[in-house]
Amino acid sequence: MEKIRIVLADDHRLFRDGMRRLLELEPDLEIVGEAGDGIEAVRVIRDVQPDIVLLDVSMPKLSGIDVVRELRSVQEMKKDPKFVAITAHDDEEYLRSLSAVGVHGYVLKSSGMMELLSAVRSVARGEPYVDQKVAGRLLTSFHARREEADILADLTPKEKEVLYWVSQGMSNQDVANRMVLSEKTVKNHVSHVLRKLDLRDRTQAAVLAWKLGLAQADPRAFAVAREAHAGGEE
Repeated sequence: MEKIRIVLADDHRLFRDGMRRLLELEPDLEIVGEAGDGIEAVRVIRDVQPDIVLLDVSMPKLSGIDVVRELRSVQEMKKDPKFVAITAHDDEEYLRSLSAVGVHGYVLKSSGMMELLSAVRSVARGEPYVDQKVAGRLLTSFHARREEADILADLTPKEKEVLYWVSQGMSNQDVANRMVLSEKTVKNHVSHVLRKLDLRDRTQAAVLAWKLGLAQADPRAFAVAREAHAGGEE
């Protein structure tokens, strides 16, 4: 069995030691490096090329957000590690900042070990993950207004596909390349999605996609849906 290789980056040694002991009990996980500040984290991640980085958002020397930005700009990285942010903060400002730099998962420090393990394994499979406490907080007012079964009903197949790729952390240009559209067209689709779903920003849209299971869909299904929709319009 190929193990998921993990780097722990947190400035609290006791917290790192506790995480290491618990994670090493899992047969599919391997801790390959640790860091106590942002600069050390960049160096260790470059050296060991992990699959997953468990990253504290608030670290000295470089914040977790700056660590991700720095590594995204590095050309010599052989592997593109996935980042799971571990934070005590659950406000939308942090989520927007983390989502903007391409963090793949969010776990609160107040959550349990099962939540952390779910995040690590989901992100390792290529599935974005958000702590259920965070998802619930962001979507409480939204769920009060509409039934979940009807939330995505107003979206066209293209808009659903755009929402899917946004939930994977892609920029408008990335989505445009993937769907063979112009960046302006993608931007318009994102605006339509936010307006139809009564959401403020891309982070809320991505969280909603994860919550409803759209983010875990097979992307090939969207192409089929688009073709069927186009055929029905002829």
